[in-house]
Amino acid sequence: MRDAFGGIVNITFIVVFMVIVNGYLAFAANYNKAFKYKNKIINIIEQNEGYDANALKKIDEYRRSIGYSLDTNIEVSGAECVKEEGFCYKEELVDTSGQFSKKYYTITTAVNIDMPILRNFLPKVKLFQVSGTTKTITKH
Repeated sequence: MRDAFGGIVNITFIVVFMVIVNGYLAFAANYNKAFKYKNKIINIIEQNEGYDANALKKIDEYRRSIGYSLDTNIEVSGAECVKEEGFCYKEELVDTSGQFSKKYYTITTAVNIDMPILRNFLPKVKLFQVSGTTKTITKH
């Protein structure tokens, strides 16, 4: 009987270890995807010199190509952020004097954690968000 109990304990330890390792690897892969998505959004906005319909189309095409999906119920960032499909952005003016306006965008994406336990207990934790800013964009 003693050997049977030892076997069950060993199997339990192995299963728990595998769940932890697989969870870590899944989180790392989703974090990497969110980070790449954020960087691509920043590059597209900088290339278009602002956020417009053309930039949104390119961002949506890229999102579909990498398979990035995010539940629409998740809070990507605070209330001041404009939410789009899979990310949110905030336009911040630096200088509006003269004929040029200078602004930059803050982009926030989130790591897709589709585990009910984490989703219920940690819905708005900033640990699962990736943020970045564009360079200052000068427009007429």
